[in-house]
Amino acid sequence: MKKSKVKLMEDKSKLNIDNVQLEEVGEYKTLQHKKRAFLAAFAETGNISAASRLTGISRQAHYEWMESDPDYPAMFKAADQQAAEALETEARRRAVQGTLRPVFYQGNECGVVREYSDTLLIFLLKGAMPGKYKDNVSVDANVSITFEQLLKKALESGD
Repeated sequence: MKKSKVKLMEDKSKLNIDNVQLEEVGEYKTLQHKKRAFLAAFAETGNISAASRLTGISRQAHYEWMESDPDYPAMFKAADQQAAEALETEARRRAVQGTLRPVFYQGNECGVVREYSDTLLIFLLKGAMPGKYKDNVSVDANVSITFEQLLKKALESGD
C-alpha cells in the first residue's frame, strides 16, 4: 500500500485530505474510483502533473474525462477550489502566525526569529475586503480628434 495524504470520499463534492492508505498506483477498482483518486490528488497538490505522478493516472486521461464525462468538470472545479483554499490557508498562516527562520552566529545556529509576510497580508486584505483595500487607479481622458486631423498629423510627421 502507498502512503498518501489523499482520502477518497464517496461524496464527490467533498474531497477530503487526510492521512490514509491508497491502493498501489494503477490499482483502481472502477473508473469512478480512478477519477476520485485523481481529483483527490489534485485537491492536495493543486497541479495536474503532480496528481498524475501521485496516482499513476495520465494527464491525458484527465483531459479526456473533462471532455467526455458531464459530471467530471464540476468535480474538478470543486477539487480546484479545495486546492485554492489550501493555498489561502497557508498564506494566512504565514502572514499572521509567521514562520521560524534560524539565526546563525559564527556558523552555529543560536536561535530562531519569527518572520511574518506583509506581502501575503496585503493580498489577503485585498481579497477579503476589496472595497477597502483594492488598488485605486483612475484614468480620466477626454480625447477628441477626427480621422482627418489624425491623418493630417501623420502626413506632417512623415509617419
